[in-house]
Amino acid sequence: MEVERMKTLVASMDGKGPAEALQAITELQKEVSRTEASLVRKARQAGLSWEAIALCLGVSKQAVHRKYGKR
Repeated sequence: MEVERMKTLVASMDGKGPAEALQAITELQKEVSRTEASLVRKARQAGLSWEAIALCLGVSKQAVHRKYGKR
């Protein structure tokens, strides 16, 4: 998990103009997506059901399976 990278990206928005802050947000969103995918893989390897993962993410079982089921 790249928590330090996420903290750096959030901190980099302080005192920046809107364009630079938006670039940082874009990078942060990419990092969150990568981290989420990694954690879903780990959860499945640990035996969690799609339903349990969906509950943790606040989405439907179908949505999480559609997004991560074929990886």
